[in-house]
Amino acid sequence: MTKITAYIPAYNASEYLARTIEGLLSQTQPFDEVLVIDDGSSDDTVAIASRYPAVRIVKHTKNRGLAAARNTAFREARNELIASVDADVIAEPQWIATLLPHLDDPKVVGAGGILIEGVLKTLADRWRDARMAQQWGPVVLRNPKFLYGSNNIFRKSAVVEAGGYNEFHRSCGEDPDLAARVRARGWDLVYDPAARSIHQRHDGLASILDMYWRWWRFGNQAYAKGITLRSVLGHAVFIHFRYNFLPPALQDLRTGHLDLLALDLVALAYLPYRDVRLWMASRSASLHEQRATGA
Repeated sequence: MTKITAYIPAYNASEYLARTIEGLLSQTQPFDEVLVIDDGSSDDTVAIASRYPAVRIVKHTKNRGLAAARNTAFREARNELIASVDADVIAEPQWIATLLPHLDDPKVVGAGGILIEGVLKTLADRWRDARMAQQWGPVVLRNPKFLYGSNNIFRKSAVVEAGGYNEFHRSCGEDPDLAARVRARGWDLVYDPAARSIHQRHDGLASILDMYWRWWRFGNQAYAKGITLRSVLGHAVFIHFRYNFLPPALQDLRTGHLDLLALDLVALAYLPYRDVRLWMASRSASLHEQRATGA
C-alpha cells in the first residue's frame, strides 16, 4: 500500500482539532503517518492531539505562521507523498483515495479537492461562502491557479526543489506562491471536486473582515514593504472598489441578496482602513530603523 504522511498545521485550534484528526484517521486509504504541527499554541491544541496515539506532535516554541508550519511538516515527514488539511477541516472518508490516483502521472506533483462550507449560520458565514470559497468549481481541472492549502497532497521532492513555502506569507498567500514556483518548473497540479472536505469554521463580523483583508493582502506583500499613503488611496479606488467591491455588489443586486450587499459595503470601508493601519505601521518601523542606524 502507498505510504502517505498527513499533517495538520495547528495554532490555537482546540475548538476544531479533534474532528479534524478523526477525519484523517477514518480515511478508506489509511495514512502511514499523521503529524500535528503545533505552531506555538496557547490553548489545549497539544492536549487534544495527545489523546490520539497514532498522531505525532511536532512543536514550535513560538508562533511562526502557517508557511513555517508547513515547512516543518515537510522536514519531519518520512514519506514522499504528503497530504494536509487545515485544523478546521474534516476530510470525508474517500478524500485521499480520490486524490491519490492523480499522482500516478509523474508530471503531476500535487492534487487538491473541494472545500464545502459546513457552517452557514450567520451573515458572516454566508458571506464567507460567497466571497471566500476555497474551491475551483464542479469539474476536474488540470493546472488551476493554485491548490488551496485547506486540503491537498504534494510530492515532497517537488516542494523541496521549488524552495518550500515562503515564510514571508505568514497566514495567507503561501499556496499561490508555491504553485507559481512549482508550475515554473514544468510540473502540473490537479483539482478534483470529487475529493470532498468540510470546513468547520464559523465567523462573526470582526473575524470575517480580518480574514478577507489578509486574503486580499497576500497578493500585495511587495506593496506592503514600500507602502505609501498615495498607494493606499490608489488601491482603495482601483483595487478595493473596482475589483473587490463592484463585481460582487452588482451580483448581489441582481440576485436580491441585500444582506450580502450590506456586508460588501462594510468590507469596502474596512479594507482601506486596514491598509492605512499598515501604512502607519510601516512608516513607524521605517522611522525606528532610521533612528537605530543613525540615518
